Amino acid sequence: SRYAHTQPFTWPFLEPDMSVQQRNNVNISGDGPITLIFAHGFGCDQNMWRFMAPHFAARFKVVLFDLVGNGNSDVSAWYPHKYSSLKGYATDLLQVVNEFAAEGPVVHVGHSVSCMIAVLAELQ
Repeated sequence: SRYAHTQPFTWPFLEPDMSVQQRNNVNISGDGPITLIFAHGFGCDQNMWRFMAPHFAARFKVVLFDLVGNGNSDVSAWYPHKYSSLKGYATDLLQVVNEFAAEGPVVHVGHSVSCMIAVLAELQ
């Protein structure tokens, strides 16, 4: 078919050998019992939270990250087969949560498309 290249498939064999921290430029501040994960929209980066996130770090663990293809994420991690759908970003979000917020409650603070990415992550 003309669009066969867009069919979803599993991608673990495509991902470069890098950590979640490197891939998504994860930055952590604070040390509270609840983790807040701030996620930006397309065309932005974690810098958009620079005035808000520090106020939460006194009471919460704050996790900032860049969606692959944005900000200081590792551009070598971007593959069209994975990121042509929001499901690829949802998988990344789950990996960030599992690695940096494995204990205690997690609250997603999203902007724009990151809200839908979080919904897809919740459904996985």
